[in-house]
Amino acid sequence: MMNLLPFYSKDMSSNAYFIVDQKKLLIDPGMRILQVPKIDIILLTHCHMDHAAMAHSLQKKTGCELWMSEAETVFFEKNREEASASKFFGLDLDFDFKIDRMLRDGETIDLGGTQLKPIVTPGHTPGGLCLYEPESKSLFSGDTVFSQGFGRYDLMGGDAVALQKSIARLARMDIESLYPGHGPALKTGVNAYLKAIEV
Repeated sequence: MMNLLPFYSKDMSSNAYFIVDQKKLLIDPGMRILQVPKIDIILLTHCHMDHAAMAHSLQKKTGCELWMSEAETVFFEKNREEASASKFFGLDLDFDFKIDRMLRDGETIDLGGTQLKPIVTPGHTPGGLCLYEPESKSLFSGDTVFSQGFGRYDLMGGDAVALQKSIARLARMDIESLYPGHGPALKTGVNAYLKAIEV
């Protein structure tokens, strides 16, 4: 059974999720320092500042690895300020981290007892990532979909058509719990909800 500690945000930062297993995984530390035990891996669903701004600080503090999708890493490395949207919002933040592992669609992340499947869902950004935990049928959806709507596509690298294709892909999956990058989790009627917002 997945041991999950969620951190729901009420400010500009994203929701963060801490999975405790033999390896400890933190998803999207956002713009705040989280008080969590030892971190082995930080996984970024995408490179926007509200999901990634504390990644370098935590990487230096804990010595953890930092993972992101291969497509998102390529996008991010071309222009970190533009890709992170920090320039768009006029903020000077630290994005001088290195990506230790570039994830590909369909591979397996083995934390010990918990296994996660990365699903690349472009649209909000070119290489946005969702994570699926098959045992509990849980989806960590980043900014692809929320419990009330879906991510914006008007920032650098956004693509409305790609986003709708990503949502259509998720709508074909068997999902019981949705843990989004912003807003509350959705734990009932997820499949019907995804089909309803699919265009």
